[in-house]
Parts: sequence; structure tokens; C-alpha cells
Amino acid sequence: MRNAAAAIALLLLAGCASSTPRVEPSQRVTIATTGGSFSVRLLPNLAPKTVAQFLRLVRGGVYDSVYFYRVEQHFVAQAATADDREVPLTPEQRALIAPIPLETGELRHARGVLSLAHGDDPNSGETSFSILLADAPHLDGKFTIFGVLEGGDDVLHSIESSYNQQARDKDGKRLQIISIKAE
Repeated sequence: MRNAAAAIALLLLAGCASSTPRVEPSQRVTIATTGGSFSVRLLPNLAPKTVAQFLRLVRGGVYDSVYFYRVEQHFVAQAATADDREVPLTPEQRALIAPIPLETGELRHARGVLSLAHGDDPNSGETSFSILLADAPHLDGKFTIFGVLEGGDDVLHSIESSYNQQARDKDGKRLQIISIKAE
């Protein structure tokens, strides 16, 4: 009887175990771009799978040299996919990339929010993300919010005013991520 109770307890505990990946200790990143640097606080309680995957990609150097796809004033600055970068992905980096399911919560799409981009399938987000340059309530519940700006709003203002819709400055140079570092 005692062994049966212990077996049932183990089964119950195993059933309660989370399938959510463990989020690594660092919950902040610094994003250095050709337009300046800013700090972001990641939100593992709101988007645990997205934050865990984002940190794996950051630590694997996947975002280093990725270009921005667009900068739309009063809307978003959107990083391109990891394939649109100056230095091609290594096979090891490519192996880190996987679709991330949509994770929604109570936080709203507002200026300074990081939001994971995806195609028609809301569970297809991989590497492209947007930094909101204004409130965008029409995105709420449709895209995963996984971070918020903590420092560098002046940089966002500069990016918004210095880059056109194709994420190019007045000299035609594309806005680019130099690196993202976990703190």
C-alpha cells in the first residue's frame, strides 16, 4: 500500500511538471545597433518559451549582423529574419532556430515593447522581432510580447527619425544589429 501511494505521488508530481523550458538567469539584454544601443528587460513570466529561445539565439550569436527589415515612424522598427545578415549563419546557428508558439498575456503593445514577428501562422515566429515605436493595440493577442525597453528611448527616437521605411539612413546604409548581449 505504501509503495502504491508513493508511485501515485510520483505520477502526480510528474504530471504537474512544467514542459516550459528553463529560462536562463539573465533577464536583460543590451541591443547594439548601427543607430545606437538600448537595454531591454525580458519577460519570462509572460513569455517563457519565447524568452528562453531568444536567449539561446543571443548566446549563439544568431542576431549578430542581422539587418532591420523596416522602420515605420509611429509604429515599429522590425528586425529582419536571421537569414538577412551580413555574415551568413553557421550550421550550428541555424540549428538553434525553431518556431516558437504564440504566448499572450495582459501586457499591451505599447512604445518600447519587443514583440516576436511571425507569418500567417501565429505559431511560426522564429527570429524576427519588432520594437514598438508607438502604441499598437491592434497587435494585442496576435503577437508575443517578450521584452520592454529599460534604457535608450533617445536611441529609439533617433532611429525613428534617421531611418526610412526600408530601414536605410540618408546615405542608404541599412540599420543593423551589431550584437545583442545578455547581461
